[in-house]
Parts: sequence; C-alpha cells; structure tokens
Amino acid sequence: MEHKRKVLFTAYAYSFMIAFAVTGTMFSTALPRIIEDYSLSLAQAGLFSVFTSMGNIGAMILTGMLGDKYRKSVLMGVMFLGIGGALVLIGIMPPFPALLCSLVILGVFTSSLNLIVTAYVSDLYGDRRAKYINLVHMFFGIGSLLGPLYPMALKKLGFHWRYSYLFLALTVCIIGISYFGVMAKMKEPALAVEAGKKEVRKEDKMPEKWSALFRNKGMLALCIMSFLYMGGHQNTFSTWFQTYLQTENPVVYSAEFTSVCMTVYWIGMVISRTISAAVSERVSPRKFILSGSFGGVCILAAGMLFKTPWIWLGTVFILGICTGAIYPLTFAISCAWFPHASAKVSSVVGVFTSVGGMVCGWLVGRIANTVSFYLAMFIPLLSLAVVFLIVWRCFPKEDIAK
Repeated sequence: MEHKRKVLFTAYAYSFMIAFAVTGTMFSTALPRIIEDYSLSLAQAGLFSVFTSMGNIGAMILTGMLGDKYRKSVLMGVMFLGIGGALVLIGIMPPFPALLCSLVILGVFTSSLNLIVTAYVSDLYGDRRAKYINLVHMFFGIGSLLGPLYPMALKKLGFHWRYSYLFLALTVCIIGISYFGVMAKMKEPALAVEAGKKEVRKEDKMPEKWSALFRNKGMLALCIMSFLYMGGHQNTFSTWFQTYLQTENPVVYSAEFTSVCMTVYWIGMVISRTISAAVSERVSPRKFILSGSFGGVCILAAGMLFKTPWIWLGTVFILGICTGAIYPLTFAISCAWFPHASAKVSSVVGVFTSVGGMVCGWLVGRIANTVSFYLAMFIPLLSLAVVFLIVWRCFPKEDIAK
C-alpha cells in the first residue's frame, strides 16, 4: 500500500510538471502573435522575460521561507491551482501593463511549483534523488513537446492565442481539484529523508547565515552556472528562437516550422534527461554537464553559422540531447548537499536562475532592437561556453550528487 501511495503522489508530481511545461513553452509560439496584437517593439517584448523573472525571484524567496516549514505535498497543490488562476488573468488579454503584472503572478506560481515538486521528490526518494529528479524534469520535457504545438493547433481550429491560456487553465483546475480530493481520502507516503532525520550530519545542515552557504565547496560555482545555463542559455534560446527565425526570414521560417523546431528541441531534452536518469549511478553530474555543455556549444555554433532549415532542425535536436539534463542535475547536486533543507537550497539556486533569465532575456530584446537580432542570439551560445569553463575549472571532481 505504501508503494502504491508513493507511485500515485509521484504521478501527480509528474502531471504537475507536464502542465507547468506547457504553460512555459507555449509562450514562445504565442509570442509573435502577442507582439502583433499589442503592437510591441522587440525591446518592449523583452520586458516579458524581465517581469516573468521578477515573479520567479519572488517565488524563490517564498519557497525558501515556506518550503521546509510546511508540507510540500500541500504546497505544490496550492501552487498548481495558483497557476490556473494566473493563466485566466493572461487569457482575458488585459492591457499591456496588466499583462506584465499577470506574468509576474504566473512566474511566482510556476517557479514555486518547480522548486517544491523537485524538493518533494528529493525528500520522497532520498539517496535515489538524482534518478527521480531527472525523471521529474523528463516529464517537464514531455510537456514541453506539446507546448509549442498546442497554440498552433488551436490557431488552425480558428481560436485566438488567448484561448490557449484559458483552456489550459481549465485543465489545470480540474487536475488540481482532483489532487486535493485524493489527499483528503488517502494517507501520504512516508518521506525517505525523514528516516534519517535524527542522524543529520553536521555538513548536511543548512547554514544559519546565507553567506555561509556560498562557502560550501562548489556552491557559488553551481549558482553562477545556473544563472548562465537557465538564464543565459535555455530560457533565452527557447523564448526568442522562434521569433528570431520568423523575423530573419518569414518566408523560409514559417510559424509552423519554428513550432516544429521547438518540439524537436524538447524531444532532445527528454532524451537527455532519460539518459541521465538511466546512468545516474555510473556517470557523475560533473562529467555529464561537462560533456553536454561542450557538445552544445559546438552544435549551436554550427546552427548559427550555416542557418538553413534542415541544419536548424538537426541543431536544435542535438542541442536538446546535449544540454537537457543540466538543469535537473543542478538541483540533484544542491539537494544532495543539503537533503534536510531541500526547498531552501533549491530556492537559492533558483534565484540565480531567475536573475539570469531577467538580465539575459532583456538583453536579447535590447540588442535585437538596436543592433542585430542575429548578434543577440549569440548570448545563448556564449553563456553555454562559460558554463563549460565554470564546471571544468571550478566544480569538485568527486561525485557530488550521491
């Protein structure tokens, strides 16, 4: 019975991540139509990343304060329903300033959900966290396959982009209500991390002062890496890639083609996270991140150089395979260092991720608007190159996530 409860709650965590992924990745497909409907410049469109990241930073503070004090199972359900409410706000297509505020609210709930689900699964599976955190983000990748195609399919059926948000909000509310219905009737599974709570090692305790956290070996390097990978590379690339191609050559790169590109990218991400979960007991996170970031730099450089439709299809697929597991591995590492403060330490890493998204997302829009969109899209490439250098020179060589 205990095993069945664990499987059920894990399944809900996976479904939450799928819906969260669709929420985030469908934005890149809707972005050109949003820009058109609101008559925005590229610089104004860059504010979307800034305001979303503001919400993300608020989420990190909220999660750091509440995540280890209250039941994570309840918190992730609350955050999930909050996403549904934020989607409704965006779906009613408010004035531009109100839309930006709605993105802040959505950022708070989505980032909080991401951190809480990751921390909950870490607590649930204990020493096997690296495998199951990768699986959590593999299901995020599955949702990301649907995200770029979902608003495109609705468009073909004659629906405005805002219905993408309203229909998804309805789905989220149904799943969230059913989750709390299950919680009301069924006992929660025991957390693996609780079993050893009376024997917490000194080095596993969360430092009382935040400054002490960064004296942990490799922790500051991990945070900077998160700033560059998620902020400078993945978020920036996935948000702006479709708009970049459609702006550069709308005849060759149609909205349908760029949506397929993003789906292929996320197929690669899912494959990457599946491989990482399968080899988590044999390949250290450091080696996986090193090889993935180096391969990603090489293939993205090829795509930026040759710039043809078939080259881009191959580029985004291989880029996803190379880099997809980097993000969940950062959380596997941080949770392994501080298993009894998983939510708090994840929120610290998440703050750097959000600030990176805010700075780099705005920078792409600014450079694209004033200099060159092509030049702006080198930010994801350069960010990934610096990730490789940081991991190579600054990460401890021992297997730090087991």
